[in-house]
Amino acid sequence: MQSILEQVYCGNICSDSKRYSPYSPFVEAAHLKSRNLDKLMERLDDSEKELFEKYCDAQLEIEGITRYDTFTYALKFGILLMAEVFMGKEEITGEGR
Repeated sequence: MQSILEQVYCGNICSDSKRYSPYSPFVEAAHLKSRNLDKLMERLDDSEKELFEKYCDAQLEIEGITRYDTFTYALKFGILLMAEVFMGKEEITGEGR
């Protein structure tokens, strides 16, 4: 059996692989967003659509960066918590010496 690190490295575990039930608030919100996007795109002319697509691309870039930053922060924080549990606060912080 592969370790968790090997599983993550090989792509068998993905940080964004959560699945939602068809009636979850997330899926309902995604459907609402899609319907509203369709309505909005019907009302825009070609130049407005192009501008809006550039806006959406920038928003996706921001979300990707934020997701990466949140993941790395949470991972480092979790590692520090586990290190403290196994080694003790004094070993991690250098206090008490």
